[in-house]
Amino acid sequence: MEPKRRDIVVVGGGPAGLIAAKTAAARNVDVLLFESKDKIGFHEHCAGLLSIKGLNSLNLSKIPSDVFQNKEIIGARLYSPSGKLIEVQKKKPTAYVVDRVKFNLFLSSIAEKEGVVIETSSRVIDIKRKNNLLELSLGRKNSFEKINSKIAILAEGRFPKLNSQVGLPIPSRKKMVFTSQYYMSNISGIDKQYVELYQTKEYAPGFFAWIIPINEETAKVGLGSNSLPASKQLDYFIKKHPVAKGKLNKSKIIKKTSGAIPIGSYISRTYNDNALVVGDAASQTKPTTGGGVILGGIAAQIAGDIAAKSVISDNFSSKYLSRYARLWKKEMKRNLSIMKQVRLYLNSLNNKEIEKLFSMVEEPKLQPIFTEFGDVDDQKTIVFKLLLYYKFWPFLLKTGVKFLFTRK
Repeated sequence: MEPKRRDIVVVGGGPAGLIAAKTAAARNVDVLLFESKDKIGFHEHCAGLLSIKGLNSLNLSKIPSDVFQNKEIIGARLYSPSGKLIEVQKKKPTAYVVDRVKFNLFLSSIAEKEGVVIETSSRVIDIKRKNNLLELSLGRKNSFEKINSKIAILAEGRFPKLNSQVGLPIPSRKKMVFTSQYYMSNISGIDKQYVELYQTKEYAPGFFAWIIPINEETAKVGLGSNSLPASKQLDYFIKKHPVAKGKLNKSKIIKKTSGAIPIGSYISRTYNDNALVVGDAASQTKPTTGGGVILGGIAAQIAGDIAAKSVISDNFSSKYLSRYARLWKKEMKRNLSIMKQVRLYLNSLNNKEIEKLFSMVEEPKLQPIFTEFGDVDDQKTIVFKLLLYYKFWPFLLKTGVKFLFTRK
């Protein structure tokens, strides 16, 4: 029996997969999305701090009010290893804290309105090229099926299993940070308008810790670490950090989440005959902060559009689909490349050097740079502006030479 044939199959029901599917279906092509879990969105992996500018770039309007947990974030408080504080702020909100489960459900609802068929509890086990199509082997709870597709958009997340089956690379596991996050209540001393970020090698080696407020006494408290298990690092941070422990020592854990973030910058190739890769599966995440919803969403919009045009043109070749890579790299390649170097540079600094960096950044002349260009999705502008500040040069020269000779 000949397998059923679809125009586009999307593998993965996270933000990137849902946005790609929605975008493709808007061009009146047949789109089927498979999610391996029983429900869309019920496996939370990130903190849900999304820039307003980034959400606007994804053309997401009429987001239900219950998706938002906090709409008042105007700035950030950054703490050095010793507790030195730098505050960055704008006059009006720049980011929202969202409930990631409800956010994903919202994305799935608008995808379905565009005509996307979503099937949960459906895992794509194998992909093979056959007669200029892809044959996908699909496993469900009590059944097994084969489906042919003209194009597959792979959005499996940070540990993809299908990329290699269509001849594409996967994110490096050596360049992952593992995260642990608690929803906590009864917190003291936080301001719901400010995210708190803790740069600390002792408690969050290879990344940083955060407190993201939901209200004046409830927050998402977490960290990323290249040392496992991340949950033990987080417990240590909560109990022992000289600043954070005073805010968290009487708090209660409501819920625990965990995940992993590819921070090695994008994979070398994101397209092949009949196939595109988007989101965390393509490592389209910010190496500095780990955020991937906005950048992965932008790439997913491009992937969905190109995939639909490919179906309409009846051309699924690698040459045709290469325009996806050209377009998403035009949008973010430079930014991702710079953020990768910034992350590697920050990880190369010892505590004494980090303290020195905080002292220099405190200077009043630098505050307008952070205020004017405090866009969490386009950080290259901040880097270029700081490089023009001559007082940084001796410090950057000294630490930069060490970085160049020690980086791997």
